Amino acid sequence: MRRVPQAAIPGMVKAALKPDGAEVCERLVRQLGDKEILIAERAARTLKKISEADAAKLYAWRKALIAAAFKATDVRVQWNLSIVLGRLPLKGQDKAVVVDLMYERLQDRSGLNRTLAMQALMDLSENDAALRARVTPVVREALEGGTPAMQARARKLLGKSRQ
Repeated sequence: MRRVPQAAIPGMVKAALKPDGAEVCERLVRQLGDKEILIAERAARTLKKISEADAAKLYAWRKALIAAAFKATDVRVQWNLSIVLGRLPLKGQDKAVVVDLMYERLQDRSGLNRTLAMQALMDLSENDAALRARVTPVVREALEGGTPAMQARARKLLGKSRQ
């Protein structure tokens, strides 16, 4: 039987973005560790949607999100958490740990995991010239020898049109 990916829960996204949305965010972060993988996947997708609207809403759970990203074995949860972590306004040790995780994910079997790790690294390096200097060669390398998805994302990240 084919497993159907679980969509984000729009009502939870809206609730999380409200001033009193902390309880919703906390529940979603807890669900990342659920033994029922479909619940964890849906929570990860919903957190990704929240991060699209306002990543700062998830900052209070950064340590739990980082821990969940390290524990995640499901590739769909990994993909979504890579996006979320890349969008968080991380600093210091938290940022260093996430950067290390994303560099590990650049070696993953999953091409999409590698692509989203590259995106997360670029997002994390937005206001960090030293990190950008480390990440840019990785993106250029993906442009030349990555999967088609990595090449497309690398073009977008480097601002290059398809030639």
